[in-house]
Amino acid sequence: MLRSPRLAVPCAVMALGLAATSTEAAAQEAAGGASPTVAEQPRRYPPSSVRPKLIAGGLGLTAAAYGIGAGAAASWPEVPGSERLYIPVAGPWLALAEGGCPSDNPDCDASLALRSILLVLSGLAQAGGLAVVAEGVFMTTEADAPATTALDYHLSPISLPTATRAPAMGLGVGGTF
Repeated sequence: MLRSPRLAVPCAVMALGLAATSTEAAAQEAAGGASPTVAEQPRRYPPSSVRPKLIAGGLGLTAAAYGIGAGAAASWPEVPGSERLYIPVAGPWLALAEGGCPSDNPDCDASLALRSILLVLSGLAQAGGLAVVAEGVFMTTEADAPATTALDYHLSPISLPTATRAPAMGLGVGGTF
């Protein structure tokens, strides 16, 4: 029972809001379930225009890594395994397996370590570029624009504390308009 007549109207508004919200939820459940949440939304894929860009980027990465390796092989032919760098993708790994110090510099520990690191990076870059090409070829794309959703709203009662004795009450409307 309300003791103050000033609270009668805000309480009535809150009661109407609760009734409208529960009626809306009951109607959605009767229509086939609750409204879809963010997790239940259909999956989104990139547009078809991304495919050629991915393929070109992957080919460019592979070509750049191969070109650097082939240039290094042409610049230092005396290094063991350097002729293997003319083989795309597998060349850096084969050169790594045949690596060693050249005959004119038997104490090349630091340069051998650096060369090994660069060969691994070159092999990974070439393989990664081909993986990006494969992603561009086989990826699922979505050509159509996303479908527009219907008006989705919900009512909820609100109550805010105020400086006076009675709290401010009302209805809040939220959703997608």
